[in-house]
Amino acid sequence: MKKVLVLTLVLVMAFASSALAAVNFSGKFTATASQKNFKVFKEGYQLKIDPEFTIGIKASDKSTVDEEEVTNWDLSAVLKLAETTFSLGKYKLGLYDEWFTGYAWGNAQELSDKATYFGMITAPKAAPASSMRARLIVHVMDYADVTFDFAPQDNMRAFVNGSVGGFDLGLAYARKNWTTAASNTIVAQAGYDVPAGDIDVRLQAAVGANLAKDLGLGLGLSANSDVTEELNLNASVTYANDKWAGEGTAVATNSTILKAGAKYTEDAFQVSADASYTIVKDKDNTNTVSLTALYRGNGSVAFADLFKSDKWYTNDDLTVKAFASLTKFKLGEVGVEAVYPVVADMVWARAYGNYGSYKYGDETKAKVDDKYPEVTENGFKAGAEAYIQATSKLVVRPFVSYEQLGKVFTLKASAKYMIGLSDTTLDFTVQRVTAEPERASKRGNLIQASVTVPF
Repeated sequence: MKKVLVLTLVLVMAFASSALAAVNFSGKFTATASQKNFKVFKEGYQLKIDPEFTIGIKASDKSTVDEEEVTNWDLSAVLKLAETTFSLGKYKLGLYDEWFTGYAWGNAQELSDKATYFGMITAPKAAPASSMRARLIVHVMDYADVTFDFAPQDNMRAFVNGSVGGFDLGLAYARKNWTTAASNTIVAQAGYDVPAGDIDVRLQAAVGANLAKDLGLGLGLSANSDVTEELNLNASVTYANDKWAGEGTAVATNSTILKAGAKYTEDAFQVSADASYTIVKDKDNTNTVSLTALYRGNGSVAFADLFKSDKWYTNDDLTVKAFASLTKFKLGEVGVEAVYPVVADMVWARAYGNYGSYKYGDETKAKVDDKYPEVTENGFKAGAEAYIQATSKLVVRPFVSYEQLGKVFTLKASAKYMIGLSDTTLDFTVQRVTAEPERASKRGNLIQASVTVPF
């Protein structure tokens, strides 16, 4: 514990003192009391730091060049105290030079995704939960960027991206698992915006190969266009032979995948439709269709945020979502969700109802390979929730839901109170879940109180 804390602080102070950098500390402490039953003063309860005590550290060094501020490096890191043990949490170091940019990040920290078209080669943004990643970006004047991405212990991906004569050109190479069974993949790609009168059509194409005795081959072609300010159309086709072993799902082994989509957006509503058809040699073909319609009475909240868990109660007018999905022309799921501000700036209500084909593990049957046998049945789910801003300092959120399969019934109420004029909050939650034996693991009771102190 002491070693991690001391080494981290020494690192930060070394950077800061050597470059006269600015160092900022922040964090969050949450202490929780919980009891997983309603037998207060009869059964035991838990007191713990939940999920953990965190200290955020940020440092950077900046210079002024030609009256413009330039960042030379920056560092962000988190120290976590779980019970009695300090450990290093998410961290990221960025180095910035006129010729290159370098990053080292780890412990589930995210940077950014880097990938070819159709995800044939992909360097994901997240580092492993208990390891690190590194990335070096070399700037070749104004013509191209060369990116090297390293993932321990034996994976390296390289990307070259540039623009020539209006064409976006790229070349990527991945060498993976070279200490065990090395694989080598190369991908070439090109993108171009084709002017077509008053509209532009974005074309993208890529071809990939697994360099082995039996050559794996993958291909992709797509077109995307804003036909009008309101209407967007897109289509793609991908193909791979039975030796292809790429990354991502857009190009699948031994498959031809056809996709098409359309999205129409006005101020008050947005409708979209997407369809795909997958052809697999010597197997049944698969098709999927999804339809979505969104309505917002006021355009103050972006369509993508209308029903997010931390945004739905910012809607200031009626908001509705309806959707349907089909697989092999059979029902996948249909549903409706609505949000309405019952009392302006005080009470919001959200309700949803879904019907479809769902899978779950039947817990009344014996496990196979440590898993309960999977059951697929049609059923419905429904729920309702309220967000009540009782005062400027108190928020109350009651919730109820029901799932037909397994008769899972949930009752929950939570409250958040801000102490004084600070950001410190008191949180209280009571929850009860009942279910039939086939979904017994869903059952549970909870009484929980916590205090969260950000700094």
